[in-house]
Parts: sequence; structure tokens; C-alpha cells
Amino acid sequence: MILTRVRKIARTEPGLQSTLDVARCRDRAGRSFGHNRPAPLISRKMKQGMSDLNSSYEAIRKRGERFAERRVAESYVLRPPYSEEAIERLLALLAEHPRVLLDAGCGTGKLARSLVSRVDRVDAVDPSPEMIRIGRSEPGGGHPSLRWIESGVEGAVLEGPYGLAVAGASFHWFDADIVLPRLASALAPGAFLALLSGDAPWEAAWRDAELELYFEFASRMRGEPVRWTPVDLEETPLLQHPGFATAGYCLTEPTKLRQRVEDYVACQHSRASFTHEAMGETLALEFDRELEQLLDRHARDGWLQFEQRTRIEWGRPLS
Repeated sequence: MILTRVRKIARTEPGLQSTLDVARCRDRAGRSFGHNRPAPLISRKMKQGMSDLNSSYEAIRKRGERFAERRVAESYVLRPPYSEEAIERLLALLAEHPRVLLDAGCGTGKLARSLVSRVDRVDAVDPSPEMIRIGRSEPGGGHPSLRWIESGVEGAVLEGPYGLAVAGASFHWFDADIVLPRLASALAPGAFLALLSGDAPWEAAWRDAELELYFEFASRMRGEPVRWTPVDLEETPLLQHPGFATAGYCLTEPTKLRQRVEDYVACQHSRASFTHEAMGETLALEFDRELEQLLDRHARDGWLQFEQRTRIEWGRPLS
């Protein structure tokens, strides 16, 4: 499969976009946007967990370097877009703050390019020159108010104050002990950091079989059995850290999308676990063949239809 010839990404079906109901988006105390909560109490067990995560950060950083690969960036744009509801919820978090945004770990700028025409400026930060190259060529990538910054968030020159910082499926790659204090200094007083997760099908009919396939190939790559628990968007916090005071979260309404099977398969090579370089060409081709066969049973005329939901969690980084 030649990724440069694959075109394009999942589309929102006309008339199927879920409608925005801001009243549904509440914090944990039932209040609507704009209210802060005290920093959560951190247990001894959680602190130990944070220590364990910090000790393994170097391994996480190494895996994150896979996003610098050309083919990973080319397949990244095949990830489904965030819904209009998700974009509107982020804009609501701006409130009366400066209409200047930071997209931390922007990748190809999926969030930055969706937001830039509605604010004064977006600074899109990512260490991968390939991600930025692809992002510039995508719709909105050349907007005059979009500044691409090739750097890790840990060392980037941040020109705030920002009215909102966003991190779409990226914060788990950061060194939180460095990034959270930096964001606290770069954000306007009272402004939020918003984390997003959920750029894959929601409760798709093929999900269990797909996961088993992923476990099989991950185990073959590692040479030992590998399994993991998928993130529960309804229950699992995106960030638990003593340097982050969670203010609220919401789960967007389901958005109906459709995507060609070949594009869906190619998209999986944008995931750090299944890049072509990590798998090797022979195993990657076998992976593609088996995943296509699995998905073909659920497709109609080569197209998959599925729903997507996104968890948005916001709070304030602490100095």
C-alpha cells in the first residue's frame, strides 16, 4: 500500500453531525463551563504511580520519536477529524480569555487548523518536522494566524499569554513534570489546559476482533504475550498528576463517520505501536492483509460506517 496515494480521511456524513448542547458539558460537581475546582487529593499509591511513570519516561520518549517518520506523518492525516461539537466546546472554554491558543503536540494540526479561523492566533508545537510538513499542506495549514513551531513542548519558546492550551491525544508523550509548570506560566490567569482523547471508532461492531488482532501482532513484535486494557472514555481520567487541578470533563455526542477500509487500515500505522519501521515491511503487510479481511466483513462497498466520541477534560496546570 502506497500511503501517498491514499486519499483522504474519514468524512462526516451530511446531516449526521451531532448537535451541540453546551448544557450537557458539566464539571464533576454538575456546574457548567468556567468553574475551577481545588486540586485533587493525591494518594500515596498515586504518587508512587507517578514516580513509576516518570522513571519510564525515557522509554515513552523513545516510542514517541516514531512520529518523526515520514510514513507515520502521511498516515496520521487519515485519523478521523474531531467533531464540530468538540471544537465548539474548546472555544467555549476560552470564555473571556485572550483568543490566542497553544496546540501542544499538534501533530499535523488537526485541532490547530480547525480552530485558527475562529481565534486571533494559534501556536502549533510539535517536534516532528514531517508532521509539520504534512500539516502545512492540509486545509488551513497555511493560515496567516497559524504559527508552526518545530520543537518539543518541554523546550519550545512559548509566546503567551494563551487563553487556552489544547493537547489532542498527545499529553501522554510529554514529561508532565516539565510541561505543566511551563504551561502554568504561559497561560493567562485562570485559563485552562484541555486534553482530548477519542479519534477511533466508538463501540464498533468489529472492535473486539480488532483488538485481538492488535494483541497478536504486538505479541509477535515483542516476542512475548502482550495485552492492554482499552481506555474507557466514560470513566478513565486523561491526566492524574499533582501539578494539574482538574476542573471538569465531558464526552461529546456520537458523530457518524464513514471511511474506506484501505484508509482505515493505513491509519493504524500512525499509531506508535504499529508504525512500518517498528513492524518491518513483511509483518506490516501481513497486518494490513488480516485487518482488511476482518473489516471487509463489516464494510459496504468498501466503506466502513462507525460512530466517534471524544472525551474532553480541562483544568489548570499548577506552578
